[in-house]
Amino acid sequence: MIQRIQSLYLLLAVVAYALLFFFPIAQYTVLDESYYFSMFEIPRGNSNSTLPFLIVVGLLALSCLITIFLFKKRPLQIKITAITLLVHIGLIAALFYSADNLIAGSLTKWVAEQGATNANVVPTYKAGMYISLIPIVFIVFAHKAIRKDERMVNTSDRLRP
Repeated sequence: MIQRIQSLYLLLAVVAYALLFFFPIAQYTVLDESYYFSMFEIPRGNSNSTLPFLIVVGLLALSCLITIFLFKKRPLQIKITAITLLVHIGLIAALFYSADNLIAGSLTKWVAEQGATNANVVPTYKAGMYISLIPIVFIVFAHKAIRKDERMVNTSDRLRP
């Protein structure tokens, strides 16, 4: 049943995952230049180094879409949403770690090599970082709604002769 509320929550999570591709995650201002960390670009880095993020976000969006169409298999939906939620929390941790430590560290090292005296680079989080938090809310809501449906079906099964 596509019209269930959990389907709407999962669809909104997919939309939030799609928005991640259009907004920068962090901005770094170094030597009067701005560098952006996004799903497609790492400042002064290899563009292939965003590939793991692209793959994970794509798989998370795909898992939400697949879960919508598994409406007859609620126990499987519950498991998939739980796994999706855990992987998404790992993605957010990886984004914060990359923005704070890996990218800022490499930019700090690059600035020091350029001969600058103040070589501390701090990220300014942009819309992409905050958008990455939105799917958590929708996945939790969908998980609760699926569990509520499962309880309701189990209760009605008990009442049948």
